[in-house]
Amino acid sequence: MKTILKRTLCLLLCVATLMTLTVSFAACGEKAQVMMTLGDISMTENQFHFLLSRAKAAYESAGFTVTDWDTYIDLNETTYDTYVRQQVLHEAKLMMAGVALFEELGLRLPDATMDAIDKDIDELIEYHGEGSKSELNNILSAYGFNVNMLKEQYIFEAKYEYVQTHLYGENGSKLADSAAQEYLGGHAVAFKQLLIRSYKYVYETDLNGDEIYYLTDENDGQTSNIAYDTINGYTRKDEFDKVITDKNGDKVYYLSNGDIAYDKKNGVRAVTYDKLGNPVTEALSKEELAENLEIAESILNSVKKGDFAGFEAFVNEYVDSGEDKFLGDNELCFLYTTGDNGYDYLNDIADTLAEVEIGEAAMIKSEYGYNVVMKYAIPSDAVSNTEYKDWFTDIKTRVVQYLFYNKCKDKMDAIVVDEAIFGAMPKMGEISPNYNY
Repeated sequence: MKTILKRTLCLLLCVATLMTLTVSFAACGEKAQVMMTLGDISMTENQFHFLLSRAKAAYESAGFTVTDWDTYIDLNETTYDTYVRQQVLHEAKLMMAGVALFEELGLRLPDATMDAIDKDIDELIEYHGEGSKSELNNILSAYGFNVNMLKEQYIFEAKYEYVQTHLYGENGSKLADSAAQEYLGGHAVAFKQLLIRSYKYVYETDLNGDEIYYLTDENDGQTSNIAYDTINGYTRKDEFDKVITDKNGDKVYYLSNGDIAYDKKNGVRAVTYDKLGNPVTEALSKEELAENLEIAESILNSVKKGDFAGFEAFVNEYVDSGEDKFLGDNELCFLYTTGDNGYDYLNDIADTLAEVEIGEAAMIKSEYGYNVVMKYAIPSDAVSNTEYKDWFTDIKTRVVQYLFYNKCKDKMDAIVVDEAIFGAMPKMGEISPNYNY
């Protein structure tokens, strides 16, 4: 669970929301207490409240519903409330350090940026406040904020973004592929795998309860025409001495027992879906799961370290068996070892591979089944090779975040936090989620 929280907050806050989850540290005429300081830069309790409201919205937008924020999520007795609060505190410190760097470098926001911020504020007053600044202030008060503070915060956000662009270029354009390649070497793993599923899909069946197989088109997509076994099956005639056809007008082929003769080799089955559009599945029996575990352990015991060809042969053997519980291919897969791969089981795979040597095989058990994986060396051209481009669409963003954090770390460590004020902040359960500001 903690991994899911880390993934949600680090990805949504750091990557997407982070660009709007920064803190404004300008005097706004408020009498709120100062909670954090870094030299001349300060942050009030109101501003941190505002950040928590954004974090709560990001959390809920990711699909997580927390009914009790005091629920413990790990053996260290960390609660949802504590974890989210600490993550926001970390990101707030990064923002402060980043803007301090902006000031040290003597940077100035372009006029176009300032004009865009004024336009944003005007539009919020017009559309959210219905033309009234006072009305927008009333809305923002739910998050401990007001319009003036919001504008100052937007300026602060712009400085945080601008200093990164100044250092590393727009979207990391100043970074050579070699820098990204070096990052992968320390923060990613390459592997090939075979997943032995712990479930099976529920497919469309005919009136006899047999799974229906369909013909495929030129792109291997399913068509509405039935795939009949015309070699082992035979046609029948009705009482009018006409060959029986289906709704598509195709001749129907039968087996000797009267069942439909489906071409199971060349045809494909149609997965059924529930009302929400999710594939319908059913869990395997204990006996089937035990059989799957036996297969996974057999592969591990049979493949020697560095026997890449042998491992790939096993993957091909099981995938080509036609049983849909086997999923895998022999193209390289990549995961980051930074705990933000989207799902817990992917992070578990990455963590496991980070601990083994290249050429070693390992098994990871998850809710999806048994993943049998072998670790490969990351190709020296992983970043530049178009074959892998879909795996590394965010690589430059990751490298910028990595470099920028290292550059700001000393400043972050120098930030003084008033722990009494921090501890007295409203609980996450009491805070209104802020989706719009």
